[in-house]
Amino acid sequence: MGRPLALFGVPATLCGAWTVFAGKDLNWDLLHYHYYIAHSLLHGRQDYFAARTESYLNPIGYVPFYLMVSAGWHSVVVSVLLAALHGASLALLYALAWTLFRHHPRRQRTALSALAAAVGAASAVFWATVGTSFLDPLLAVPMLGAVVLLARAQPADAIQRSAWAGVLFGAAAALKYSNAFYALAALILCIAIPGIAWSRRMRAVAAYAAGGALVVGLLAGPWLARLAREFGNPFFPHLNALFRSPEAPPFRLLAARFTPQDLADALAFPFRLVSPESMFYAEISAPDLRFAVLAFAAAALCLALLVPRFRAGTSRASFVADDVRIFCFFLVCLVAWIATSGTGRYGMLVLLLIGPCLARVLDRLMPLRYVYLVLLLLLAGQIVVCAMASPVRWYIAERWSQNWFPFEVPERAQKEPALYLTIEPQAMTVVIPFLHRDSAFASLLGRPSPSQGSGRLELLLQRGERPVRTVGGGLRLQEDGKPRPDVVAEYDSKLMRFGFRLDTTDCFSIPWRAADQNVLSRWANRLSVQRYALDRIMSLASCALVRAERDLLDLEEERRVSAVFDRIERECRLLRGQTSVTERLGAEWARSYTGLDARMETRAGRVVLVPWFKLMYFDLGALESWQRGDPARCGAR
Repeated sequence: MGRPLALFGVPATLCGAWTVFAGKDLNWDLLHYHYYIAHSLLHGRQDYFAARTESYLNPIGYVPFYLMVSAGWHSVVVSVLLAALHGASLALLYALAWTLFRHHPRRQRTALSALAAAVGAASAVFWATVGTSFLDPLLAVPMLGAVVLLARAQPADAIQRSAWAGVLFGAAAALKYSNAFYALAALILCIAIPGIAWSRRMRAVAAYAAGGALVVGLLAGPWLARLAREFGNPFFPHLNALFRSPEAPPFRLLAARFTPQDLADALAFPFRLVSPESMFYAEISAPDLRFAVLAFAAAALCLALLVPRFRAGTSRASFVADDVRIFCFFLVCLVAWIATSGTGRYGMLVLLLIGPCLARVLDRLMPLRYVYLVLLLLLAGQIVVCAMASPVRWYIAERWSQNWFPFEVPERAQKEPALYLTIEPQAMTVVIPFLHRDSAFASLLGRPSPSQGSGRLELLLQRGERPVRTVGGGLRLQEDGKPRPDVVAEYDSKLMRFGFRLDTTDCFSIPWRAADQNVLSRWANRLSVQRYALDRIMSLASCALVRAERDLLDLEEERRVSAVFDRIERECRLLRGQTSVTERLGAEWARSYTGLDARMETRAGRVVLVPWFKLMYFDLGALESWQRGDPARCGAR
């Protein structure tokens, strides 16, 4: 298989070079919650929904990134170290393929394993996250390591390997809960270990479960217990339809942005991945030819095996038990991914595993020389379409600088504690570690107003020992030191629900000043595709808030519209049982649904459901019709 240094060193070098080329990542989730929740854990903060629902995800996985960045490590060093870890996935793909192609002579085995690993790595989703704060490429490493362990399990070491595989899958599931489906699917690999007695097989399964449970208890147990103690829900605010914490609506664990609508849509999923359209299975354009090729290859192989006259042209490299259980595991993971989210990053394991699985199907289907040709053509085609359509980073990126987050926070913000309230979808909690340590932070987006009973938020607002301010990117100040009038009106319309308005006489900027003139930054920026700093885009501003009386007519209108929204949530299947709170949207009203990635809003006397990332909407009918109790109308586009 080659020396370990070369096996892991080459992918690490390749990924490190790529991340320097791609530039310093500033993905949405990093700015919204990745950095903040690690900081909150280590400093015992008592904010409230600072990053909305993401505030309460298990923060352990983000701690290494936070520690490196907060210690002042150069952004290039941090990103290259992460990229080297992410590159281990490619080495493990090669190791898995080496096992699947054991029946070939060494030279052909090496070539096939390298091609299989390259095809597995040929995903825009993977490369856009290499060297970033996302956990998905990092946690793919232990999961692939567990698959390799189980793929090579022998009767003599089946129990030990199963236990270690449970540890690795358990760690991935504990740090990102969506990986739990893959951990469950891996039971197939344990149950189907060939050549062992049934009693020993069950012991291997028990060892796998025990290893996984132990690590989940260590890495997620304390956090789950803390949420259960504070909110009465260990997965707060998710699954609140089950636990009924009074601090959140009955929110279910739902990620419907990319899930297929029906069986036909699910069956078409592998073929629709070919499209360069963004927001189909990822927030970026990430066309993928490999799943369609696998579907055609698998269909051709089934036809060849079932119809005798086609069988003569197939390869003689028959499947063995190890191949079958790897394919079954891959298929279950694929189905679980599509059914539960369909989100590209959440399917990182599937997107990587397809390389060895596809290569092995082709190896069984056709002579070796054609296998090489198909894999090389597919690899070239996949690289070309991704290079033409896919961005190098997930959200935005900028030139390399000494500090990852070069905020220049004014002295008053560092010395004066305040209660910061934000109403913007991207809470920019990344700025919190730079403010006074006794400051508090709360997002009002999606929170009930005091008149609706807002629990801890109401108590936080009533304490009054700290001045109340707001902060956000939309507040960028003009030359007169004030936000634009339209921004003030938008902020006031949302803040009024909580009894506040902007005081534009007391505002300050929090500029972003990229320090990119040091030697390492200059060297990296010569190699990077990023040519511009984002000083203007990333700068923030803060304004004081003052108490304001809410218009009684506005409050009555909110109650009236809320009653309509409540009925629609009960009767309209498009809402999938989700519920939310009513908020101002300019002159209209709206409810936002994180689980649906959509917003229900009034629009010129009608009610519509608007997906956040699609150029379409669903007409739910006239507002007056719902008020009169007319038969429900849901779903017209």
